[in-house]
Amino acid sequence: MHNNDKKPDSHVAYGAAMDGVSAVASSVSVVGRYWWNVQMQLLQKTGAMPIFRAHWWLFLVVGFLLLAFLLPIGIAFVISAFCAGAMDPQSKNDFIVPLRRDDLEADYAHEVDCARGPSSNTEGDDLKCDEDEREDLYVAASIAHSAFLSAIKREVDDEEFSAAALGAFDGTVQALGVKLSHVEMFSMGAAFIVRRLKDLERLDEVDPERIADLTAEAMNSDALEEIRGQAGQAAYSVTMTMHPPNSIG
Repeated sequence: MHNNDKKPDSHVAYGAAMDGVSAVASSVSVVGRYWWNVQMQLLQKTGAMPIFRAHWWLFLVVGFLLLAFLLPIGIAFVISAFCAGAMDPQSKNDFIVPLRRDDLEADYAHEVDCARGPSSNTEGDDLKCDEDEREDLYVAASIAHSAFLSAIKREVDDEEFSAAALGAFDGTVQALGVKLSHVEMFSMGAAFIVRRLKDLERLDEVDPERIADLTAEAMNSDALEEIRGQAGQAAYSVTMTMHPPNSIG
């Protein structure tokens, strides 16, 4: 199979993730696997992959270190590892996995070969938000999330709380006209859920498994689609009232 016969992974993941919360919710596994493959390609290009092929447990060490010192990136790494794990990553393929289950029987060795050399799959995926812009976006989304929770006037469980946080983040991004890559949308959305759980004292300690479960449920559950959408609409209205578009970034 030639590269010309198949869409680049970046196109598949972009289409899955950038069409608002609904697309992210239904395609979190695809985006997670894409993000995992990007990380594996980075290991290839830096020459570190042979070490990880020989000692797979180093991924566990990296995960714990990222969670300890770079929490948002650590959360994204853990979620992407969960998504990739379902596709049985193999050391012979440099742990690169197919994006969809339909591709499990397909020959994707050429993807591994391309990743070992120059690749254009990640063009346009550079993170665009600096730390200050990120913080401004989180603050605006937090205000919108709190406003929504106050407006519905009922207690919500952690799953509903997380889904509403994701919806509020997406609504804020759209209202402000912030341009995020699909990797940013995935990782920042997951980090925002954790931030809100900690802000309102719903998360006493960092539990990677609990965080991954809540994030996946918030993004992927059909039962939570309504509250995601309501929070997104509320956040869009609140943010448009408080900030003009493109006031961040």
